[in-house]
Amino acid sequence: MPREILVAEAAGFCFGVKKAIQKAESMDQAFIFGSLIHNPQEVERLSKMKKHIVHDLEEIDGNQVVITAHGLDIKKIEEMKSKNFDIIDTTCPLVTRIYKEGWKLESQGFQIVIIGDPNHVEVKGIASRMKNPIIVYEESDLIGLKPHAKIGVICQSTLLLEKFDKFVHILQGYCDQVVAINTICKPTKDRQTSAALLAQQVDLMIVIGGRNSSNTHKLAQTCQTYLPLKTFHVETASELQPQWFHNQKKVGITAGASTPDYLIQECIEKIQSFDLIVPAS
Repeated sequence: MPREILVAEAAGFCFGVKKAIQKAESMDQAFIFGSLIHNPQEVERLSKMKKHIVHDLEEIDGNQVVITAHGLDIKKIEEMKSKNFDIIDTTCPLVTRIYKEGWKLESQGFQIVIIGDPNHVEVKGIASRMKNPIIVYEESDLIGLKPHAKIGVICQSTLLLEKFDKFVHILQGYCDQVVAINTICKPTKDRQTSAALLAQQVDLMIVIGGRNSSNTHKLAQTCQTYLPLKTFHVETASELQPQWFHNQKKVGITAGASTPDYLIQECIEKIQSFDLIVPAS
């Protein structure tokens, strides 16, 4: 009897990623500052369509440049403007919302704390728009944090839900007043919630997405809470191993917000093919 394969209710491309890709695809040739999305296979597909990833303005042929769905450091955008580049901005509106929430808190006199990966392009973009923000990502970042009377908290859009709550609770012990705005985007919340529900119903979870994708890593962490030894993060179907599925009757699949449907479908087909493998006697 073939094993059952269940796909999480929310999995794969979010609307912000779809919008960014559609914009790039509509251009005859595009120079994208940084990875348009964090999925190597999709970036490679786009590169074959003359959608070039660049990391320096000198690499751009012409005067048009695309800003990715993750946003960009405001200083780099100002540099682009000073050089008269035509800027095609595909920053996700849910990332733009984080900027606005931070500005509101600053206008009310709050010291901004950003919970997120300081090396991620999105967090760099958020921080560049705030006045002297404090970035925290690990608990060790909170050690020695100077007490402030008023702290306003925002966070990376793809942060782990539990991490936001945990860090806000810790910060509340440091400060007189903490106002926390959960800026984790709805697609991230939906994917984490549906992955958690599915992980509790299956024997094994496959998480599909780029290893450079923050939200995909968070999905894997979510699934590992319920299936610590039976959660596998892969980028493509070629990484799937038949021994993982031995005696596993129910397999769950989820995928990051930068994972295209064709990669999900290839994984499903590969898992189904394992049912045809006759075990050695």
